[in-house]
Amino acid sequence: MDGGHEPTEYDKDWDWYGALIDERKDSSDWMVIREARESHWRELVRLPAGGQVLDAGCGNGDYTRLALRDGAKVWAFDLSEEMVAATGRRLSAAGLQAEELQVASVLQIPYPDASFDVVLCFAVIDHVPDELRPAAVGELVRVLRPGGTLYINTPNKYAYTWRAGHWLMRRLGRFPEGKIRWLSPGELQALCTDAGCRVGRSLGLELFPPFSGIYTSDLQRLTILPEPLIRLLDRWYLRLERRLRRYDLLKPLCFHYFLEATRPETGDPVSSTRLGSAQTGDV
Repeated sequence: MDGGHEPTEYDKDWDWYGALIDERKDSSDWMVIREARESHWRELVRLPAGGQVLDAGCGNGDYTRLALRDGAKVWAFDLSEEMVAATGRRLSAAGLQAEELQVASVLQIPYPDASFDVVLCFAVIDHVPDELRPAAVGELVRVLRPGGTLYINTPNKYAYTWRAGHWLMRRLGRFPEGKIRWLSPGELQALCTDAGCRVGRSLGLELFPPFSGIYTSDLQRLTILPEPLIRLLDRWYLRLERRLRRYDLLKPLCFHYFLEATRPETGDPVSSTRLGSAQTGDV
C-alpha cells in the first residue's frame, strides 16, 4: 500500500493484514491463484535483459520476486514497513536479492529522473486519495527513462461481483477496513496519458474466482472437495482464465485491469512542473 500521507488507522490495519497473509502467500491453498498471476505476468510484462526495474509499492514482494527471477535488477519500496520486511524475508528464502529495498511513498519516489527501464506499480494507486493520484502517476513516469515502460493496475470499477465479495470479507473481518478506489479502464488510461505516456497493451486478471472452493481475501481456501477434484477444477479454471482475460469486452469485468504505458523517446519532457499542473487541473 502507498499514499504519502501521515499513517492512519487504515495504514496500521493494512500492516496487520500484510503480516497475516505473509505466511500464506506460498501455501498450497493459494497455488491456483499464484499460477494464474504468474501466467498473467509472463503474458503481459516484457523486461529488457538485465534492465533496471522499480517495483513501486512492492507489498509482500510477489512481483519483485518475479522480476528478479527474470534476470532484472530490481529496486523496490513500499509505504508499509511490515510489507518491506516481508518482501525481504521472501526474497531471502528464494535466494534472491534486490538492489535496494526501502520504505518510501509513490508521491515522493527517492530516485532521480529517468532512472529505470521499467516501473511496476500493482495494487497501489487505488489506495492513493483521488486528488493525489495524478501526482503519484506523474512520479512513476518521472523516474522512467525515455522509451521505458510503466506497468500499472487498479481494481475494476465494473467488477461488481468482486466488489460484493470484498464488502462481505470486510464484514467478516478478513480484509482491512478503509477506502479502496475502484477505477474504470478509461480512468486508468487517462491518468497515464495525462502524465505524458502512450498507452499500449492491456490485460484483465481474474474474471471470476477459482471453482475449487471459497477463496477468502486473507488467502485461505474453504472447500470440502477431495484433492483429485480440486486439481481437475483448478486446471479448468486456469484454462478459462488465460483465455477470457484477453477479451476487450471482458477486461472491465475482471477483478484487476492491467495497462502497459510507454514514456515517449522524444518530445515534451515529463517534468515536475507539468506533473504539478496535472494535479490541479480500451486497449
